[in-house]
Amino acid sequence: MKLTKKWVVVAMVSVGLLTACGKSEEKTKESGKAEKVIIGTLVMPNDEGIAKAENYFEEEMGVPVEVKVFDAGRDTATAMMTEDIDFGLMGSSSAALSIAQGVKLEYIWTHEILGSVESLVAKPGIESAKDLVGKKIATPFSSTAHFSLLKYLEMNNIEESSVSLVDMQTAEIYTAWESNQIDAAYIWEPTLSQLTDKTVLATSEDLANEGFMTANVEVVTETFAKKHPELVEAYIRAVDKAVRLYQENEDEAVKIIAEALGLTPEDAKFQMNGSKWLNSEEQLAPEYMGTTGNIGELSQNLYDLATFLKAQGSISEVPEISVFEEAINPSYIEKLK
Repeated sequence: MKLTKKWVVVAMVSVGLLTACGKSEEKTKESGKAEKVIIGTLVMPNDEGIAKAENYFEEEMGVPVEVKVFDAGRDTATAMMTEDIDFGLMGSSSAALSIAQGVKLEYIWTHEILGSVESLVAKPGIESAKDLVGKKIATPFSSTAHFSLLKYLEMNNIEESSVSLVDMQTAEIYTAWESNQIDAAYIWEPTLSQLTDKTVLATSEDLANEGFMTANVEVVTETFAKKHPELVEAYIRAVDKAVRLYQENEDEAVKIIAEALGLTPEDAKFQMNGSKWLNSEEQLAPEYMGTTGNIGELSQNLYDLATFLKAQGSISEVPEISVFEEAINPSYIEKLK
């Protein structure tokens, strides 16, 4: 597939998967109807945050919904492998990683295209890329932030070996920052805003302008989707409702996120405006998921990301692009029409 823009969709983030046995059976009645749905999520100011706060999921699904909060996408991926969740929010690097490793999941929604909501920040005295040489930089490995950080160094001709990269989760980054154990960090909101006395060297929007977009996405286990397609459709209705609320009544959406995350309305609006939200029609554009009969550029982007992960030693082999095409399922969105 020829791309007019290289949109590499990567991970911050979460996978939600469930096998056909074990805990999946425990949550399903003999009639085949799910007794409960478990959604793995991350704390962030996006459409899923609104849907959780406003109880859209239970309203649309008609069954109890349990939300499990994780710190990063790889934690959600682990929960998937232990059969603890059905749906999961993650950066798409985790999705690409899981698909490449043969995990049976379906990519069903893009929560947001990342912009200033995820950024590279540094301590005072570090004003440019060259000032990072010899410094300690923290980021959650195999995440969208990790990918963007490496691309930033590459674009500025800074050898990875000339800096000290440290794998830290969001809470660890905050502690290390405040205690001056690190010199810079590539991280996302709300942790990003909590870091004091910082200089922004680059945002994910800057990287996107150079051809390397990143996103937060939603996946569901293939087993759950086949057994309960109506609940996957219900999930899509819930997040689409949240996106349209933000697009049509920003003040109300900001108020909801501010209350849910304990932010001021000003901070909530700033963080929400730092990414691009897509409604159901926009999701199906050729540059994103595409349609059932014509999968969009996302498949190539996931393939490119898997290639990046192989270079990092996270996976040993990159499967054919058809594997990624098969994982993308826009049919649930198409049924909203």
